[in-house]
Amino acid sequence: MNKFKGVIVPMITPFTNNLDIDRDASERIVENLVTNDCSVFILGTTGEALSVRQSEKSLLAESVTRAVNGRRTVYAGISGNCFDESVESARRFRDVGVDALVAHLPAFYPLSDDHMLHYFESLADAVPLPLILYNMPATTNHSLSIEIIDKLSQHDNIIGLKDSERGDDRLDKALDKWKDREDFVFHLGWAAKSSYGVRNGLDGIVPSTANLVPSIYSDLFEAAANGNSEKADQLQELTNAISAYYQAGNLLSEAIPRLKGMMQTFGLCSNKVKLPMLQISDELQGKIEAEVLQKYSQYNTSK
Repeated sequence: MNKFKGVIVPMITPFTNNLDIDRDASERIVENLVTNDCSVFILGTTGEALSVRQSEKSLLAESVTRAVNGRRTVYAGISGNCFDESVESARRFRDVGVDALVAHLPAFYPLSDDHMLHYFESLADAVPLPLILYNMPATTNHSLSIEIIDKLSQHDNIIGLKDSERGDDRLDKALDKWKDREDFVFHLGWAAKSSYGVRNGLDGIVPSTANLVPSIYSDLFEAAANGNSEKADQLQELTNAISAYYQAGNLLSEAIPRLKGMMQTFGLCSNKVKLPMLQISDELQGKIEAEVLQKYSQYNTSK
């Protein structure tokens, strides 16, 4: 399989009680992902990337690449509002063994199409590793159009897209345009469309819930890729239900702490988060533990 295809997990960033990088937890999480045939994407939205200091990012990247030890692909986010810092991060990640970089647009200024094109072309020219575009309107307030992405896909160092923008028409248009491209991969961050997307030519899925249940997503991807629609759709319904437990009715900044609470239940990491996210209460953690153990313990593969 192409090293840039399959299940790519947007890994949470684990913290100690002092809010330092928890290296032991990062190794536990990585082992759970890699042994279930998943690649690792650090320092994305689920990884609280913009709340993590540059020095901590390097520590996390070093810890993760050492734990992966070449067994799966490692992606690292370099998104930020400072172009030079993104390039510096890319060089540090290259030095510790990261395989590919992921970046969304800066989120501070309004940007025209020309701004977007020039930004990504300049970034792709400057970084020492393959670059994957990340379209995330929910946090950047910018949408990369299919037309802009297709233009950027012609750049020699831009190898793919992670799209987290929803819309059936957009998804179908993107699949039709890139499903036969050997030099450009299409990854989807809209996890509820994983089965449909893979059955229709998607190269990779990027589900945050796979931090908790990577084996289910690996089975889903394999079933969909092999044309077993019935099994893939059954697994899709299951992952949707697990995801809804922490996502439904919550802001993204509320959902991530709850996901960490679920992961704490299974001994993968603590539920600690950095500002501006808020720590979940002990009462909510207790509720999560009771309900998650009752509903989903049979699906967890960390033990």
